[in-house]
Amino acid sequence: MLSYVPYAFGGAMLIASFAFAGHYMGRNAVAHSLVEEEPQVATSSPVSTLIQKGSLMPSDATLDLVNLPIIREQEVVSTSKGDYIEPEPDVPEAPEAVVKHEPEKIEKRLALTPPVWKMESTFKLKRNEKQKVVAQRRIRMAEENCLAKAVYFEARSESELGQLAVAKVVLNRVKDPNFPKTICGVVYQGSDRRNSCQFSFACDGVADEVKNKAAWENSKRVAQKAIDGDQTIRVIGAATNYHADYVRPRWAKEMRKLIKIGRHIFYSDS
Repeated sequence: MLSYVPYAFGGAMLIASFAFAGHYMGRNAVAHSLVEEEPQVATSSPVSTLIQKGSLMPSDATLDLVNLPIIREQEVVSTSKGDYIEPEPDVPEAPEAVVKHEPEKIEKRLALTPPVWKMESTFKLKRNEKQKVVAQRRIRMAEENCLAKAVYFEARSESELGQLAVAKVVLNRVKDPNFPKTICGVVYQGSDRRNSCQFSFACDGVADEVKNKAAWENSKRVAQKAIDGDQTIRVIGAATNYHADYVRPRWAKEMRKLIKIGRHIFYSDS
């Protein structure tokens, strides 16, 4: 009888182990079936919108283009680009004071920009002044050229004083009401008729061709000095006529003789 005890004990243990294993496998099967029956939930990483990325907006904020706050510093008056109004510093004031003084300040700032018509009139004035300056310069150059020709063809062989005296006669005639009012008018008066002009070179039938370059440059310099009011020729005073000492014009008897410089004798009609 004792010889069967170990076999009986071993059999009991084997039965117990099978029972335990069956119970454990049953629990795992139930748990597995429960997991499979649960609905699957889609998972994804957090996504940020392009507007929120890299900005200081909160993660739950949305961009509303209609209700964006207006920044005062970015306001520009629509009349022109130059009418930018600087924002006033935020100083706490009573509502009455803000309403009372702010329109007056804005009006003063806007008044600093001139109206369009005034700016256009300024540009036109500048253009007119420029045209006047250019015209005056051209007239001056033409007058100097005419006077230089009178000096060159009438007195280039004379001393500088004698050349200045001839130029002074031309300028005195411009001031005299009996002669033309311009230098060129005086120099070429009567040149439309042969041998009827005031200065012989102007109507002698020979072209006014400058051949001596050095004498021509000197004549232009003398003409400029005379126009600028050089006082070295004050000795001839108000002389309006002259002639070479080798001729005897009829008009000389009716005028007052002033001075002889080189080969020229100068006269005044008063």
